[in-house]
Amino acid sequence: MKGLIKFYHPDETLEYHIRKCFCKVVFLNNKTTLVVEIESDDDLDHVEEDSYQNEYPQVSFSIEDFEIPVKTVQQLSGKSFQIPAFEEKENENGDTEEVYYTNLNINDEEDLETNDNELKFGKDEKGNLKLIWQGYCNDFISQEEPLRFKVSCSFTQDALEVDD
Repeated sequence: MKGLIKFYHPDETLEYHIRKCFCKVVFLNNKTTLVVEIESDDDLDHVEEDSYQNEYPQVSFSIEDFEIPVKTVQQLSGKSFQIPAFEEKENENGDTEEVYYTNLNINDEEDLETNDNELKFGKDEKGNLKLIWQGYCNDFISQEEPLRFKVSCSFTQDALEVDD
């Protein structure tokens, strides 16, 4: 398993197993940016029949175009970042536009903002890059208070199998 995603709803904690995740440092428009994608599987074998999670079997998180002060993925270990959901920036025409950095997608249908995003990079016990991402998102269950979430994943190289 690559990691876990947890949403801390007042009635229950929703727990998702991560199916795939990747992290890249990209040079874009003369700046170095972070790209992260994390997707859960839709396996609900560990979920009770009356769980809210049955209505939301799959989630995915992403970060795009957030400028960082490192040049390679290897330099991320030991670094922490506070990432806003979006910023207003001036484009090349002098117009102000909103640039979104983070996204949470529920069931491939609904996009939600994540707020108070804190990312901490380190190494797991095997020396792979590890990410702990904590923050808040809109309550997609009861539409009340924001939900706290925590993502913990290791970016491991999948074994490549080639048939002869």
